[in-house]
Amino acid sequence: MVFILLILVLWCRFSVTAADWYALHLYPGISKTLSWLAAPFGCSVTEIVAVLLALLFLVRLVKVFRVKERRGRYLWRAVRLLVWIYVWFYAAWGINYYRSDIYARTGSTPMPYEEEEFQSFLTEFAEQLNTQWRDVETIDKEAVAAHVKAWYAALPPETGLAEPQSWQHPKRLAFNRLYSAVGVLGFIGPFFDELQVNHDVSALEYPFIYAHEYSHVLGVSNEAEANFWAFENCRHSEDPAIRYSAWYMLLNYTAGNIHSLLGDEAYQAWADRLIPEVAADLEFARQHWQELRSPTLSRAQRKLYDRFLKTNRIADGTRNYGQVLRLVLTFSDLHGHEDGEEG
Repeated sequence: MVFILLILVLWCRFSVTAADWYALHLYPGISKTLSWLAAPFGCSVTEIVAVLLALLFLVRLVKVFRVKERRGRYLWRAVRLLVWIYVWFYAAWGINYYRSDIYARTGSTPMPYEEEEFQSFLTEFAEQLNTQWRDVETIDKEAVAAHVKAWYAALPPETGLAEPQSWQHPKRLAFNRLYSAVGVLGFIGPFFDELQVNHDVSALEYPFIYAHEYSHVLGVSNEAEANFWAFENCRHSEDPAIRYSAWYMLLNYTAGNIHSLLGDEAYQAWADRLIPEVAADLEFARQHWQELRSPTLSRAQRKLYDRFLKTNRIADGTRNYGQVLRLVLTFSDLHGHEDGEEG
């Protein structure tokens, strides 16, 4: 069985056609089944499995060096366990890294950078940040889940996302303090396709992070695309707090990109258009995460994740998060100022 799955994983790794077939025909059923099996547990099953697998591997590795007469047997068992972990990760979710990107799936071409178009979007961006601002102290998480799932369920088939399921929901995390220390706001538990949101995420950040991580559960691997879906999802909510989360988090992820495109003076002139309340929200978040984050661990995690993304066909690594702007300009109707759902 593991040999067959390994062949499937390697085939998809080197064939976009095979990876697309997996994403469209196999992954939805796999994700539905695995997440359903994990649903009754309030805690993260992925965390439990990951710890148990790590301990089992360490035990076998120790035996390789301590039991000389059976060293070959224990070495084989350790290698076999690593193969199982590799196959489980990729067959359960990781093959999505090798599928076609959103442009190929929708038959679209990335919009080239045009100064006039970009400046028009920035004007809209500033206006929306100012008009959508809300003092978000609490958030109805059930309402967030209902909106996010309903919006994703209504997407057309060509987007290539799996169907949301009622039992898919965030789990309690045993190592939440560690995730905050390394700067992880959420993640997908790949062994059981579980949705995970850091418990230290603020009420303002929660809708966007929930929608971002849920897109991963639905088969999105590219971080910029996940940010795009989260932005589009949240900005179409009838709840003002969820809409503001969309615009606020888009700025949070793209401020550096905008700054690099505009330069110091032009960026500051644009930022000066924002009302003080938006700047205060950004500063509060900066201080909040700075208090929780370990600079050393955060840098190490970022380097490791950057390398991991690059080895899985995300060529820009962690910089991929901020490249959501091109997706927004390509696919969103904002640059045409046609969106009538926000006010």
